Amino acid sequence: MSNLCINCSTEMEEHGNVGYSITNGVCLQCVESIFGKHNSELTTFLDNLEAPILLMQSDPRQVKTANKQACELFKKELSQIEGHRGGQVFDCVYAFTKDGCGKDVNCEDCKIKNAVVETFTSGKSSDGASTVLDIKNNDSTIPYKLRVSTEKVGELALIRIDQYEKKD
Repeated sequence: MSNLCINCSTEMEEHGNVGYSITNGVCLQCVESIFGKHNSELTTFLDNLEAPILLMQSDPRQVKTANKQACELFKKELSQIEGHRGGQVFDCVYAFTKDGCGKDVNCEDCKIKNAVVETFTSGKSSDGASTVLDIKNNDSTIPYKLRVSTEKVGELALIRIDQYEKKD
């Protein structure tokens, strides 16, 4: 049984799509073409993926755009996500310290941050990096279980939110 690209119907083996767990079903050539387009076309593509997705740039490490599912999950408008660091989108308490998201001493061992950085530096995808984040909720802090998968696409990285829920 052949694995055809859902965008161009080309056999996936022709372009190679090994290790692409987030864009699975779309060949590498189509992915690179789509990710070179303007935000509106990119957002349309991301909205068709069946999970909350953030698209991040590497320097500075901020969200370029997100899909509808991510906006719904975080109960935020796209404008409250774009241009922000991941921890700010998740409402991690360390994203709001003086040093900020990814730079606070408490971020050094964050498995989510480290998975994203590893994806940018090595190109290696991460499947199911997880941690517990302390989420800022008005005047209280609530621990949330967070699990993400990452995939590098050109100079950008896709972050799929596999789990984001209050810890029992």
